[in-house]
Amino acid sequence: MQIPAFTQQHAEQLNTFLAGHSEAMTLPQSQGYLFAVICSPEPLDVHEWLDVIVPDTQGQLEEEILFSFMALYHQISEQVYETGFKLPVSLKHNDTHDSYLDLEQCQMWCNGFVQGAQVYYAKLSQASALDSALLEALQTAYASLGFFALDHEVISSIAQQNNITESQLAQSQYELMGDFALGFAELIEIIAVQSGLYTEDGETWN
Repeated sequence: MQIPAFTQQHAEQLNTFLAGHSEAMTLPQSQGYLFAVICSPEPLDVHEWLDVIVPDTQGQLEEEILFSFMALYHQISEQVYETGFKLPVSLKHNDTHDSYLDLEQCQMWCNGFVQGAQVYYAKLSQASALDSALLEALQTAYASLGFFALDHEVISSIAQQNNITESQLAQSQYELMGDFALGFAELIEIIAVQSGLYTEDGETWN
């Protein structure tokens, strides 16, 4: 099957489709989730990740919608392993109101990422063979990429503890997200092998 390049038309089509399914993820959630899935040492089949994004459809989607999802997956995979990953979401500021900060898209992306990564993160972080430096790198990367999934009260508390505004904290964390996303797949691959839980091909669970 020839996978088309992911376009704005695909994005609009998926936004509309997902909005029509009450239990489905949003598009930003889907993007965060698929990023985590693509970086995983335990690859999922198409029907498995589709069932998570759009529950209760048993993978029975119209061909056009399926192609849009496959184009999205291919775009993220290509960025992760070839061209360099770019966060598809951004913070929204209001130039006339310094206190205005819309985190909604980042929150959705981070929620999707956490849902996709939490199982293999738990396995890897508990591996006794993992050295302390790699464990710390894993914990830091995971915390950064899932930062905006934290409750607002927690984010506010972190800002107060560091004597900075929530806007300053959000901006610095957003920049860190972009940095950690660039090398996350490579980090997971290295950690998966050293953990002793996976073979070097990254596919076999011991």
